[in-house]
Amino acid sequence: MVGGAIMEIQTDFSNLMNRLKEKYPTTTEQDREEAITYAVTQYLKLTHEDTYDIQNLVFMDWIRRACFEILDRKYVLGVVGGVKQYSENGYQFTLDGTEISNALAFEIAKVGFPK
Repeated sequence: MVGGAIMEIQTDFSNLMNRLKEKYPTTTEQDREEAITYAVTQYLKLTHEDTYDIQNLVFMDWIRRACFEILDRKYVLGVVGGVKQYSENGYQFTLDGTEISNALAFEIAKVGFPK
């Protein structure tokens, strides 16, 4: 199935919704839907496409990993927004200040090159 302008999160991403609920049991359904929506939106922006294909394994894997990053930041690290570095009682981490890591974004970013 190919998604269009209106995403059907519950239908198109039902398996991912279940996986996110299992991995992040303290999240709400709305949190999981928002993570998927944000991930898909970022994917479409980075690829300059206006539709997605849930049969595309690369697409679905990227969306899954993006959702993990988004929810990890909020529910595991407790970070919301553009925090870049945090340190407390010997515990520290550094982020790149974005919701989706640059490394993940660069996996699919299409840069125009002369042909």
